[in-house]
Amino acid sequence: MKGLLEILASLDSLQEPAALATLVRVKGSSYRRPGARMVFGSQGDQTGVISAGCLETDLQARLDLVLQSGQPQVAAFDMGNDLDLVWGTGMGCQGRADVLLEAVQPGPAAPWLRRCADLLEQRRSGALATVFANRGGTDPVQVGQRFLLESDGPGLPPAPGPFAEALDGALRQALASGCATTTTLPCGDGEVDLLLEPILAPYALWIYGAGEHARPLARLAKELGWFLGILDHRPALATAERFPEADRIVVGHPPASLAGLPFDARSAALVVSHVYEKDRQALEVLIRQPLGYLGLQGNRTRCGRLLQDLLDAGLVLSEAQRQMIHFPAGLDLGAESPEVIALSMLAEVQAALAGHAGGSLRDRPGSIHGGPASTKLSS
Repeated sequence: MKGLLEILASLDSLQEPAALATLVRVKGSSYRRPGARMVFGSQGDQTGVISAGCLETDLQARLDLVLQSGQPQVAAFDMGNDLDLVWGTGMGCQGRADVLLEAVQPGPAAPWLRRCADLLEQRRSGALATVFANRGGTDPVQVGQRFLLESDGPGLPPAPGPFAEALDGALRQALASGCATTTTLPCGDGEVDLLLEPILAPYALWIYGAGEHARPLARLAKELGWFLGILDHRPALATAERFPEADRIVVGHPPASLAGLPFDARSAALVVSHVYEKDRQALEVLIRQPLGYLGLQGNRTRCGRLLQDLLDAGLVLSEAQRQMIHFPAGLDLGAESPEVIALSMLAEVQAALAGHAGGSLRDRPGSIHGGPASTKLSS
C-alpha cells in the first residue's frame, strides 16, 4: 500500500475537485492488481498508477461526468477484445478490469484514508473493505462506503446489522492471507460486492554498516517505500546528513546497539560494514532474530569464514534460520557498480520477503501475479 501514502498527499493538496479511481476487480491478466489507486485532476494531472497506460486516458475522460453527478460509478474495461485489437484500440492484456470512480473535494481527506495511512506509518496491520456494488437491497450500505478492521483496535465505521459478522470474517481472512481479493456478501435482502485489502506493515530494512556502499541501498529502499534503519559503530558515518532517507539511525557497538530493535518477519537486515569483527558481532545477534531475511555482503570465502566462526562458537542453525540467511547476499545480475550491487541485494530481499524465488518471469509457471512458485513464505 505504498501508493496509498502518495494518494493521501495528493488529496491533501487538492485545490479543486478531482476523482479517486480504485481498481476493485480484475479477471485475467492486468498490470496492477486490485487496490491500485489514482487521483485524476481536472487539469489533466494524475497521481498514482492503475495500468500500464491502458486505462488512464478513458478514466480521465470520465472525470466531468463523475464530478457533475457526485455519485460513485464503476467503469468496466475488457482489455482483450479481439475486435478492438483489429481496430488498434484494444489493450491486448487478455483481462477485464472494474474501476471505482469517486468525486473528491478539496479539504481534509476521508477518515478511512487517514486511518489506513496511520496504520502504515506506524507499521500496524488491518484490512480495508470497499463497497463497489449493491444489488437488490434496502440496507444502508452504499457504493463507495469503506469499513476498516484494525488488528489491535476498533474498526471504522461499525458495519450495520447481520452484515457485520460476515464482513468481519471476510476482512480477517483477507488479513490472514495477505492478498487483496473481491467477494460478494449478503446484505439485508440483497448482496454487495466488496474489495478486501490487507493493510500490512511496510517492509523494514536494517542496514548494519554506513559506508559509502550503503548509500545506494538506502536510496533504493526508501524509493520502494520501506522503513529504513541505519546501524553503525562509527558516529562519523551514521548521520542524518549522509542518510536523509533513514527513519531511524542507531550508533553504537553490537550487540548492545541492536538490542530491543523491532525486528519481525517483514523485516530484513543487511550486514555491510566490512569490519570483520563488527560484522561477526552483528550477525551473532541478527541470526537469532525473527527476520524474514538476513544478508551478508562479501565474497564467498569471507562469508563462509564468518558463518563458520559463529558455528564454532556454538551456534546451531535451525531450518528456519538456514532459509533466512543469504551469505553472500544478492541475485546474480552481473553487478559491478554500487548501484547495481544495491539492486541485486534489494531484489533478493524483496523476493524473500514476498515468498518468491527471484527467478525470471519467463521461467515461472502459471500467473505472474500468483503466490510463491517454488519457495516458502517468509512471513
